[in-house]
Amino acid sequence: MPSRVLVLLFTTCCSLSQGIVLHAQESICTHVLLGRVIDDHDRTPLEFAEVLLVGTDRGVVADIDGRFRLDGLCPGQITIRIAHLGCDPVERIVNVPRAQELVIRMEHHAHELREMEVVSKRPDEQVGHSHETVEADEMVRNAGAGIANMIGKVAGVTMLNSGPTLSKPVIHGLSGNRIVIMNQGVRQEDQQWGGEHAPNLDPFTTDRITVVKGAASVQYGSDALGGVIVTEPVPLPREGPIAGSFHGVGIANGRGGAAGLQLQGGLGNWRGFGWRVQASGRYLGDSEAARYVLSNTGDREAGASASFGYRDHRFSSTVYYSRFERQLGILRAAHIGSLSDLRAAIATGEPWFVADRTYAIDVPRQTMTHHLMKAEVGYAITERSRIVATYGYQLDDRKEFDLRRGGRSGTPALDLDLRVHSGDLVLKHWIGPQVHGRVGVSGSLQQNINVPGTGVRPLIPNYRRGNIGAFVIEHVPLSERLELEAGLRLEASKLEVAKFDANDVLINPVHEFTNGAFHAGMAWTLKDSTLVRFGVGSAYRPPHVSELYSEGLHHGAAAIEQGDPDLESERSLSATAEVDGSWADGRLTARLGLRSDRIDDMIYLRPDGTRLTIRGAFPVFQYVATNAVLHSADAQLGTCFGRRLKVDLRFNTVRAHDRGTGGWLFLMPSDRAAIEFTYTTIAKGKWEPWEFMVRGTQVLEQRRVSSDIDLDAPPPGYTLCDLSIGSGRTMGKDRLRFGVQVNNLFNAAYRDYLDRFRYFADARGTDVRLWFGYAFGSR
Repeated sequence: MPSRVLVLLFTTCCSLSQGIVLHAQESICTHVLLGRVIDDHDRTPLEFAEVLLVGTDRGVVADIDGRFRLDGLCPGQITIRIAHLGCDPVERIVNVPRAQELVIRMEHHAHELREMEVVSKRPDEQVGHSHETVEADEMVRNAGAGIANMIGKVAGVTMLNSGPTLSKPVIHGLSGNRIVIMNQGVRQEDQQWGGEHAPNLDPFTTDRITVVKGAASVQYGSDALGGVIVTEPVPLPREGPIAGSFHGVGIANGRGGAAGLQLQGGLGNWRGFGWRVQASGRYLGDSEAARYVLSNTGDREAGASASFGYRDHRFSSTVYYSRFERQLGILRAAHIGSLSDLRAAIATGEPWFVADRTYAIDVPRQTMTHHLMKAEVGYAITERSRIVATYGYQLDDRKEFDLRRGGRSGTPALDLDLRVHSGDLVLKHWIGPQVHGRVGVSGSLQQNINVPGTGVRPLIPNYRRGNIGAFVIEHVPLSERLELEAGLRLEASKLEVAKFDANDVLINPVHEFTNGAFHAGMAWTLKDSTLVRFGVGSAYRPPHVSELYSEGLHHGAAAIEQGDPDLESERSLSATAEVDGSWADGRLTARLGLRSDRIDDMIYLRPDGTRLTIRGAFPVFQYVATNAVLHSADAQLGTCFGRRLKVDLRFNTVRAHDRGTGGWLFLMPSDRAAIEFTYTTIAKGKWEPWEFMVRGTQVLEQRRVSSDIDLDAPPPGYTLCDLSIGSGRTMGKDRLRFGVQVNNLFNAAYRDYLDRFRYFADARGTDVRLWFGYAFGSR
């Protein structure tokens, strides 16, 4: 039924688009120019710069981050006029459409005014790495979702789920410890080794999320084989009154919602000082599949952050603190009492436990609290070189509870306390117009402790891990359209473990690893609207203590996991290529990304039958290593019909081979494609255009699996249809945005191959979300 609906929808929209094309007498004036104005010396934003469209009465004012947005532009050349206090106003010609953000670097001296320089990209951009950014508007539309779901529409990104409450991002088939998350400029450390350990951070502590696709160990260190997710620190205001934003969402599937508030401002006449506070929360009850309640899948979240700092043209300093806590239920049907019940649940396709919908969170459940403290100091040692020192401290407390006898269900079966100190010292240097880059050192010290009192043998042992590394990255702009990048990194780490062996004798194994990585890349702008990237590099990842020494039931995953202390570091060689551009006056846009990875000693969890324990029957997974090769491609194609209708197509595919056995790798994403129709009305007065979107997603059955490796055959493919409607209104310096989203419109019953709980229950059914966002003040 959903497939026939999509075909009918596609036919109808194509007929509509042909009519629009025949009657449209004007150009496609729906393009957007995104830009940013920054200081040429220290790269700080020049807030409140005026950007005017010459020849019209239209214009915008840049926000406190120096960013501006011009909507409703026609294809061709436009002239913009930029003015800022302390600088001479200038005019620049820009070609529309433009594939990249326009960044304007300005000499900002009170007594030395110079002409501005317009460049085609942001400073220190990932030259050879494919990357995409989720902007603030898209984040507000997805309020109430975790960071993994917020980036779910990025090409090449899929989700590794453990039921409806836990999602982790997968980039081109790689996930978990192969993806680094940078939170406010500090590497996130929160027991991310678990497949069901979702990132413990609030995405609304930033206004943009950047996904770097490809091996990036040179800049970000070990583990960045798959890519990097960057929640970029938002520069603090240097002056100005209080401004902020508020957002909220009501969620039907779970019968709850989420909300967040942010305030910021300067310190009166104390120019250069700024502050920001932020808080958010989420409250959900049990989710529902198409035919039944997914019992014990409630979710509670609460987060808050505060930052204070000072910056001028030479010196900057910032202190930051955040606290994020979460409590969530684990699908009750995933915990089964006997081997026969486990086999029956898999064979029947029905969950053995279904109760009435409730907001209560019972066992099995998880509770997590994550603290992040950061201090950063920067100083411009010359007009074009800057040194930055960053210190971070993280405390992560994780507890997992299970159904236990003797009234002990309130005692955690897993209680982990992780403490991490980290430091970075980076020099951003300018050797000359043809060479600039970064050189730095970084280090960290982790200590993980199993808090006594659980009454259960620890899943992972106590350990202490230290590492230190050094890197250099150089950019070589050969011309305005061609830039090269090259980098090297060397890193050493030491892992000290304390555990009891099978005879209850305390042992202290030590593992030492030394690894290196390189990267070379090129960004070539063929035209203002066409960009080509190439990159080649290596990456590495020492095995985590969980892969070496796991032994026992992992409650959150509802599985028994067994480590291997003889595992070695993963090492990969990766090559990427990407073409991104627009043609035919913006009527046609396209992006094609290709990637190939050769990974030696790749570690993964391999199914190894089932086992009956005193707490029930569970599937068994063994950490093993193999040599692998992965090839992936993601493509996007967009075309406009007339002035208002746009059609976007997306396709992702991954091919992953085990070079040792010649078979397929386990738990790799299925091929998937999506078609999206967006119709935009005409803006009227202060009302922004209404946007109507319909999206159909087709996920194919994963047939590239090795026989007799999994507990059950891969589930069949499925089709989903989503709908959204939204608009907004400006009110002076304020802006209101609102809309409705419907996911799984036809309430399809399906299971995804990348859901570790697919053996026990279906995925979520229809979900309706009402959202709004309100920004006020000068923001």
